[in-house]
Amino acid sequence: MSIEREVEYSKGSGRVITWKPCGHEDITLRIAPTVYPPREDSTLLDQVLAEHGSGEGKGMLEIGCGSGAISISCSLRGWRVKACDINPLAVATTKGNANELGCEISVFEGGPGDIDQWMPSESVDLIAWNLPYLDPEPGQKLGPLEDSAMIDQQGDIALLDALTQNPHILNPGGVIYLVHSSNHVGTRIPTTWRRAGWATRNISKLAVGDEMLTAIACWRPFEQGEIVRLDSCESTNEIILEKNTVNQGDLVSTRNQTAGRGYRNRMWVGSERNFMGSWALHRKSIEWGPEFIQYAASLAVIDTLSTFMNQGLPTHSWTHTSKLEKQGVRVKWPNDIWIRRSGNVGKLCGILAQGRSKGQENRIALGIGLNRNSVPEISDSIGWDVLFGVDVEKLIPVLHASVASILEFHPFIKPPKKEDILSAVFANMRLTLSEGSPRSFGIDAAGGLLGINQVHQMSEDWGWKWD
Repeated sequence: MSIEREVEYSKGSGRVITWKPCGHEDITLRIAPTVYPPREDSTLLDQVLAEHGSGEGKGMLEIGCGSGAISISCSLRGWRVKACDINPLAVATTKGNANELGCEISVFEGGPGDIDQWMPSESVDLIAWNLPYLDPEPGQKLGPLEDSAMIDQQGDIALLDALTQNPHILNPGGVIYLVHSSNHVGTRIPTTWRRAGWATRNISKLAVGDEMLTAIACWRPFEQGEIVRLDSCESTNEIILEKNTVNQGDLVSTRNQTAGRGYRNRMWVGSERNFMGSWALHRKSIEWGPEFIQYAASLAVIDTLSTFMNQGLPTHSWTHTSKLEKQGVRVKWPNDIWIRRSGNVGKLCGILAQGRSKGQENRIALGIGLNRNSVPEISDSIGWDVLFGVDVEKLIPVLHASVASILEFHPFIKPPKKEDILSAVFANMRLTLSEGSPRSFGIDAAGGLLGINQVHQMSEDWGWKWD
């Protein structure tokens, strides 16, 4: 019987360890038998939370608190902490350690997918969860409760469901930090959250033996932005560039664009068979330059394709581009996405970033045109229908989240590493680049192709002008 196993293990002797919270002196933790002790993954999460800054009395929820190390660390930084764990011995351990160290932490038994008492009575600004995946240390045993958590590994889905049904749990502007491994569950987690319309971003990584531990942030994309759907307009980029006021993440999309322009001033029109839309980006985006923005946008598109194809996201690991290659998806330098499939080759997507000064304000518009079907009026076109069957209305929330995942400036989330974005984009470009002459071997910091002698005046070509 499981309860008999739990009782048997609980009779073992506990232990006392010393652990150092990031930015604080060492603390002593007493850990009951079968309770997960702080390890490398705990340190990784603690460092990420420390970078988030002082809590200043804001609310924080830790799921799977174990020994209480993370909750205590956050309490010491000024967060108002609630914690929960499915293991009653972990609940007792966290309570005991918090009391010993003078930290006021509310601790409850349970967790997502379990009884509702784990939910905070007041909204929180931060949720942290070191998801279970590691085997116990040699000589250490887990009780059946931890065993079941390790085997199930669906807890993040239960949390996602709880947030969907009870959105008030997380305050506007709030962030969720999850730590996962590089196994199949770690591949699934970002895809699952992105499919539900959440932005996701790698924050920090740590190699532990054969495992790569990753801390990711999940958040509601562009919460200050407004989404507007128009039946028809001349150019969605022009609307963003000329609006009286814009917020980061404002999205204007249209069923029919009549006078849009693309790369090198080519005609860029659309119909209700396509997605045609533009985002207002943060003014700090100018520091990235148009080259990086368009690379990032192409990566957001292939992330979106990967999401609906139930594959790993290239923004979380460039190795996930290999599956897209097998499906014939290619990023074509500098700003197109093409599909080569069963002898049929066509352009799926075009991207254009533009900047303009409006009064004392610098505006940045990112336009994306994405075909659902091949368009008879446009030669060499192809649509996402050859990959999966999803209508435009279902595609928009995922694409919106994918753009935010790379390009949103969030006050509490580190921006992505530029080299990671360029590596993932080049990984999806490499087959098309290898077909050209001379061959290219990478992307430099300015967005140019390594191995090409000719200097491309990309900024001017892409309309990055300040009037």
